[in-house]
Amino acid sequence: MSSVKVRPASLDRISVIVPVKNEEASIAQLLRGVLGQTHRPAEIVITDGGSDDRTKEIIREHQASCPIPIVLIETDHALPGRGRNLAIARATHEWIASIDGGIHPRPDWLEHLVATARREPRAEIIYGAAEPLTDTYFTECAAISYVPGGRLTQFIASCLLRRSAWAAAGGFREDLRSGEDLLFFRSLKAAGVKAANCDDALVVWELRPTLARTFRRFSLYSRHNMRAGLGREWQFNVTRLYLIILVLLVGGFFVRPLLLLPPAILLLRAGKRIWGYYRVRAPERLWPELLNPRRALTVAWISVVIDTATLYGLWQWLLHDRARPVNELRPSGNSPLD
Repeated sequence: MSSVKVRPASLDRISVIVPVKNEEASIAQLLRGVLGQTHRPAEIVITDGGSDDRTKEIIREHQASCPIPIVLIETDHALPGRGRNLAIARATHEWIASIDGGIHPRPDWLEHLVATARREPRAEIIYGAAEPLTDTYFTECAAISYVPGGRLTQFIASCLLRRSAWAAAGGFREDLRSGEDLLFFRSLKAAGVKAANCDDALVVWELRPTLARTFRRFSLYSRHNMRAGLGREWQFNVTRLYLIILVLLVGGFFVRPLLLLPPAILLLRAGKRIWGYYRVRAPERLWPELLNPRRALTVAWISVVIDTATLYGLWQWLLHDRARPVNELRPSGNSPLD
């Protein structure tokens, strides 16, 4: 554990932690968003995981003029789990608010988290909410494709937790690019840590703006999700779907009407996602969007690309990771919890 002296628990004084890497385009806006909170934090602790752009320089520029302390931890390589572990270990205060690069908090985000913690004194982690930034036709279709209902209510980049809860859960796994947050949440539950939800504590996060970048992101996430042992909740379902589609395509060579079923399945899935998204986000647009063939085809196509990325990430895991012991997959260096 870090030797940093932690001050007594007080919801008046919050440490905000941020793991970043190559966030040159977004870090200044994030810092402005955190500093503009109606409940101003006591400090911001940032772990830079090896940026090769101007991220660190921009942070240093803000350090010089910021009215609250900004602590910059620099390391050559840190995936998000290690970045969060290092930042929490260095934080001065017991209560920690977690956010990420590419995230934009609403001005009252931290205020709502703190208010919920005060109303729920037994809770040691407060989950905020997150919505995707849908400022283009593509990003709106992407949100429909992979953000059920258009909102996430358990999101590591929108939460408030006690440092002692982090320690009780054993911290975050440091060898994963994705899935480390879900494993951490499950460790909290297994450790008996009480949780509360605050849907009013809202952040907005930026989606990948192109199909190519979406593919790269999901293939990386898929490979690391398999490393985390979470394949049954994602990859196996996708694999089963495409095995069914393959069987139908093969059968279509003998019974031609079967060839109509694969596109019908994919379009029906797109329609279900459009229904779920607009029913929650914009009920007045539900039927026009559900009957919009362009929307249905775009959502179906993005979903297929994400499925392809998922299977590619699974293949990468099979080729490179499956036979390797977990300790070989972990980065070198001591954990802050060691």
